Amino acid sequence: MNNTDNNIARETEKIIGYAFKDKTLLERAFTHSSYAHEHGVESYDRLEFLGDCVLGLVIAERLYSLGETEGEMTEKRARIVSREPLERVIDNLGLEKYLRFGAGEQKQSHVHRKVLSDLFEAIVGGIYLDGGYNEASRFILRTLRSTIDDICKSATSGNEKGDLQEYCQGRGDLKNRKIRYDTIGKSGSDHDPLFNVRVFVGEDMLAEGTGKSKRDAERQAAKSALKILRERRK
Repeated sequence: MNNTDNNIARETEKIIGYAFKDKTLLERAFTHSSYAHEHGVESYDRLEFLGDCVLGLVIAERLYSLGETEGEMTEKRARIVSREPLERVIDNLGLEKYLRFGAGEQKQSHVHRKVLSDLFEAIVGGIYLDGGYNEASRFILRTLRSTIDDICKSATSGNEKGDLQEYCQGRGDLKNRKIRYDTIGKSGSDHDPLFNVRVFVGEDMLAEGTGKSKRDAERQAAKSALKILRERRK
């Protein structure tokens, strides 16, 4: 490493909260495939795969220690290790700017794209290889603590569309009404879109939702619709 690389390594290690013994693992964790192809080096892809496995185990172990049932562990782990929480960690830590992209890829906006969650998992994989399971676990639990706490305390299942369907099926006047989600708008760039969706129960338009994907927008719409239906029953 030259002086510039050494400075970058120190900066990233300070943010991550872990000092790598093998600095090549740190470099690799921040190397996108576009840069790897241009410079003949290894990308973070294999580290990402490994990190994903370690992440799943750490979260499962944490949920087990909290006394969650098998069903609760399955549902909550899926929500904790999903793309959005991992993106948020990288975004909040400001680590995206240290990613190494190829010349063409550098021109693209990567905020809120899968590359951020990939980076999180690659860092986990790098720490695991360099310092072992306990160090990787420490990083995961520290950076995802608020997400774990929020999801474990949440009264919702995280499956808002399923909850709305189940609620309607249990009400005689709603049982036979079809639930429909219509995308009514999309704004933002191709790399950072924002979708707007309406949810209908029968012919009744109940609520709207917005999100970075159609799925997220539908979930928000379903959540609002369920709240409206429950309030009507009071």
